[in-house]
Amino acid sequence: LTGLGSGLPATLVAVFFVQLLWFFGLHGQIIVNSVMDPIWNTTMLDNLAAYESGEPLPHIVTKPFMEMYTVGMGGSGSTLIVVILIAFFMKSRQFNDVGRLALAPGIFNVNEPVIFGLPIVLNAAIFIPWLIAPLVTTTFNYIVMNIGLFPIPTGVSVPWTVPVFANGMLATNSIMGGVLQLIDMAIIGLIWYPFLKIVDRQNLKNQVPDMSEA
Repeated sequence: LTGLGSGLPATLVAVFFVQLLWFFGLHGQIIVNSVMDPIWNTTMLDNLAAYESGEPLPHIVTKPFMEMYTVGMGGSGSTLIVVILIAFFMKSRQFNDVGRLALAPGIFNVNEPVIFGLPIVLNAAIFIPWLIAPLVTTTFNYIVMNIGLFPIPTGVSVPWTVPVFANGMLATNSIMGGVLQLIDMAIIGLIWYPFLKIVDRQNLKNQVPDMSEA
């Protein structure tokens, strides 16, 4: 089970269901973790034992991998970059207000304000980037760690509320762990941006003029 559950295909299935469940308003992280945590915690401890012994780390997918490179970039779906885009790079007042409200929680990986405020839940217009972006970055991270371009998490358990970049460094004991997160955020931003622009234009059409600015 550990061998199967820590591979890339099973990991992508888990991420897929996290995103899908959240789209329907269910806490996908808690639901999926209740099934997968025994596997991911086992691989985490395997890596920690190997790291302390100076041996090669045996697993890429561990609890820290799942938390730092999915939840650890703004919450489920890695939405910190999405919050930054809607707060500062979109034009509609609705996006700007939600983004700036969600920014502080998002820094500490709490993203319910954007999930329910944007909203992401049951919003067909942004279903594709919500579902696809974490799958793309998870695949990317697995590949670059597997070929040795970026470090594998050592097995140290990092609290999920630690902000991005810092949590990546702590999980891998390397600044490159944080750099990888920044690359992930850029990829996620590129995937989300065209969809956000479409919704932003629609919001502007429906926006009620501010009479105080007249």
